Amino acid sequence: MKNLTSLLLFLISVTIAHGQYVANNMLAIKEIHDGIVCDSCIVTMAGNITANAHEISFLTPNYDNQFLYTDASLTRELSTVDPSKFFVSMGRFSLDFYPFGKVLTQKGEQIPYIDFKDLQFRTAVNGVLKTDWTDVMSLKNDPDFYIGHVTTDFRHEISEVETTPAEHYHAGRFELRLGDSLSVAFRNKNTLASVHHFSITRVRSVPDYFNFVEFPSEKNFQDILNTEINKVRTEQGPQANHFEMDGGHSAFLRFSNHDQYYFFGKRPRNSAIEYAIGKPENWQRLGGQDDIKFSQGYSYIYLDKPEPGKTLNVFLRYRHQPESINQVTIDVKPLPGRPGWINVALLILSVVVLAVLAVFIQKQRHKRQFARLDRKKNEIENQLQLLSGQLNPHFLFNSLNAVQSLIRQNNPEAANQYITEVATFMRTIMDSGRKELVSLAEEISIEEKYIALEQKRKTFTYTFRNECGNELSSIDFPPLLLQPIIENSIRHGLAESVRNPTLTITVRCDAADLLVTIADNGIGYDPSVKLQGHGLSLTGKRIALINEKLPAMRIILQTQSSPGAGTTTEIRLLKWLS
Repeated sequence: MKNLTSLLLFLISVTIAHGQYVANNMLAIKEIHDGIVCDSCIVTMAGNITANAHEISFLTPNYDNQFLYTDASLTRELSTVDPSKFFVSMGRFSLDFYPFGKVLTQKGEQIPYIDFKDLQFRTAVNGVLKTDWTDVMSLKNDPDFYIGHVTTDFRHEISEVETTPAEHYHAGRFELRLGDSLSVAFRNKNTLASVHHFSITRVRSVPDYFNFVEFPSEKNFQDILNTEINKVRTEQGPQANHFEMDGGHSAFLRFSNHDQYYFFGKRPRNSAIEYAIGKPENWQRLGGQDDIKFSQGYSYIYLDKPEPGKTLNVFLRYRHQPESINQVTIDVKPLPGRPGWINVALLILSVVVLAVLAVFIQKQRHKRQFARLDRKKNEIENQLQLLSGQLNPHFLFNSLNAVQSLIRQNNPEAANQYITEVATFMRTIMDSGRKELVSLAEEISIEEKYIALEQKRKTFTYTFRNECGNELSSIDFPPLLLQPIIENSIRHGLAESVRNPTLTITVRCDAADLLVTIADNGIGYDPSVKLQGHGLSLTGKRIALINEKLPAMRIILQTQSSPGAGTTTEIRLLKWLS
């Protein structure tokens, strides 16, 4: 492909009968679509045609129009390095065995022909068997590619002349990843003696042969092609992938159309190369399009005045091997006339201005956030105070009911004493209700005073257990959080029908969590049927507001109850001890 000798692969003289020569006879390969030969879809003749009696000729037609090579650098097509090792860059191809084997024979010369009737073949990829020993003569024609003989001269397109089917045997379609190797072996099916073997390995291939041409931006593209290209041309080999250019200049990468092209086409087309600028995405085809201009057999990637002081990346790949990418780096020098330290100073100044602006914006954002949080905090505290205030009338209402019951029992002295104790207790809970938090010891003390009041009108046993091990005076607790739960157990759970009515309050510590459990052995209830009373409803609302105010220290309330089995309420205060 690097020179015109690659065209010789197409001038393969063959015989219609064994040994018979036909002038200007050559091989034509065309694509087959839906079982129909596409006469205009000419395919590059890839393969190895050999006249050696101990070797087998074969073809590797492919839709990517890529050749078969005899060296891993993919630079030689006709020279023989190792007759058993071949290399390709495309991933998919067909394998067809071809019985003829001579290139450019003289008129009247006998053409070698190999009879496949006693041959079997076997294929493997990376040592893994793909096709076990199979008679070559049992194979059919290639279903994807038409292989035919044509007698013509170079004054006609190969698609414009008639062809006759050529004898060939299709061994299968193959798809290789990079580094994969297809091994093909032949043997005599009668003697089982080895006849020939060869391998086809897929190797890395990237577009790395091109010229990098830089020119002043005031010159137009056509002037550069006509004049400057011969003066400034920089020849680069496959090792070059880094260049420098002056700021304000333009440049192009020039590719020879002999690197990749279709044979028998109207014009050479460098259609197998794709490129991307900046990032390896949004790939574009190089050539093969109507809007691409060609000049003297070359295609170009035009770089119009890249930004000075920046690095430009150009990514190149072959369409038939997209996983292999050649990155070309072009450093564009800063524009002359301004010292480099000015650019650095401007950059530093820009960074400082942006940093100051970012800090200012961040502070303003924080101020607005703090203001919102402060308003939210005040709203929550007001709602908590409102709910705490609603507990006092609720308790007073229940206490008046108790006084009324004592009066009905004609016990004025007890009623008078009860009123005094209720007034004292009311003063206590009003003082506590104004506080955001009290100690757990203070909360238990308040609740025990309330329990003592209730024991004056109802007989039951009260037990307190401290299983925490900590001083309760050092633990904070929301005031009067337990009172509605205790009241609910005493007034509704410990009915007269309960034998040995008992109320138990237990304080436990679980790592950083505080647990307070209120249990009674009362009549119980079905939680799915019975609705919460006013006091428990207020407790649930208080817990929701406290959780909103202290999201890292949530309070979880869980109640378990069933008819005849008593009621247990657990209040778990998460991370309350940390």
